[in-house]
Amino acid sequence: MNFVIDIWHTTGEPVLVILALIAFLLAIYLAIVPHEIAHGLVAKWNGDLTAKVNGRLTMNPIVHFDPIGFLMLFVIGFGYAKPVPVNPYNFKKPRRGLFTVAIAGVVYNISAAIIGLFFYALILCFGMGMPMYLYLFLSWFFKLFAQINIMLFLFNIIPIGPLDGFKIIEAFAKRNNKFINFIRMYGNYILIGLFALHLGVYYVQSYADISWIKYVDILGLYLDTCSYWIQGGILSLFTMMFGMGAVL
Repeated sequence: MNFVIDIWHTTGEPVLVILALIAFLLAIYLAIVPHEIAHGLVAKWNGDLTAKVNGRLTMNPIVHFDPIGFLMLFVIGFGYAKPVPVNPYNFKKPRRGLFTVAIAGVVYNISAAIIGLFFYALILCFGMGMPMYLYLFLSWFFKLFAQINIMLFLFNIIPIGPLDGFKIIEAFAKRNNKFINFIRMYGNYILIGLFALHLGVYYVQSYADISWIKYVDILGLYLDTCSYWIQGGILSLFTMMFGMGAVL
């Protein structure tokens, strides 16, 4: 949401603010909803129809809406939708089912990010002849779409329950694994602590000039650093392919 606010402060032009808001909301929708549908579709492929029976294999955003996850996207830049229900007891091959369902969402996100950066690079390299509003809207949308998908990918592969990264490990771990049992019990509390620390550092930086405090924010450092290099590396690859050079 900071992106839309920055457009307002920079230009003050209502049309551009509306275009930025539409691009932002559309990017969120196309990043989060298909992530959840991917889980449901792969679960169906493995023999579990729970998501289908519950009406979750749909692009209707209302069905997937989670108020806290949506609020997090606006406040701290990453969030989540309501998880798709899955019953692993219906899987034909339990371990394969658990693993493939767990990775389905993040595979979609990183694939979508690559596609978004490809079109963003195309627009940067060849879109200058387009009408201004169309050029700005498309460039904003594809950039935001890639950024949000990369953030969702990085966030969800963290091996802390109930995130996908933990479920990937859980699919192959033994039932009495101490790490798995610990994360099952305390994963939610660890995530809450990381969120609280991230927000605390953000607000301290907003009101005080303390440069070192950013290093306390483990979650923010991880997301910002990794997203910067992933996005920059993939985008530079495409812009070099199109003869523009690296953009890092």
